[in-house]
Amino acid sequence: MKPKHRASPFWLWTSARISQATFIREKVEGINVHKYGAHIFHTNNKKVWNYITQFAEFNRFTNSPVANCKGELYSLPFNMYTFNKMWGVVTPEEAATKIEEQRKEITGEPQNLEEQAISLVGRDIYEKLSKGYTEKQWGRDCKELPSFIIKRLPVRLTFDNNYFNALYQGIPVGGYTKMIANLLDGIEVRLNTDYLENKAELDALADKVVYTGPH
Repeated sequence: MKPKHRASPFWLWTSARISQATFIREKVEGINVHKYGAHIFHTNNKKVWNYITQFAEFNRFTNSPVANCKGELYSLPFNMYTFNKMWGVVTPEEAATKIEEQRKEITGEPQNLEEQAISLVGRDIYEKLSKGYTEKQWGRDCKELPSFIIKRLPVRLTFDNNYFNALYQGIPVGGYTKMIANLLDGIEVRLNTDYLENKAELDALADKVVYTGPH
């Protein structure tokens, strides 16, 4: 890739492509597929939103996940839709009472991740919506994982199934790679460049250098 030149701040990227983590591999049946998992841009800061929307048009994607547990669909994050499906409760008070009853199973200091999760949300939610996912993620039984991995499990006693509490959110139309390319327009970009091997030369290009790679 030939670098672009303009009298502007110098940016250095050491990965093989820009926007590596949010790279869109291809379109599948007309849908952009994020190779490394979907990334939803979200912020409550209007100044940040106004800045980033200069470089891309955003769709109005709202992240409202659904968990499939043995053919039963549960709304995430844990909210009143989840609790209604699980226990048939219809009021926040009923849900809170059910959760509190199950939390009491753990009486002392949690000794592992399983006990920690039950102490936070009760056994039903843990067994159906947390245990399998956690064990798949870590590759170990939850009883073998330390309790500090889970500090909190968000519980919403409302019917709000929006994963983020952000005022502004969405995914850039055309993908993040296109957005980052627009952001870097007119800025010199060098790919496959090792900063540490060229430190003296690169440090001389700017008054301040921000390096985020390995040491």
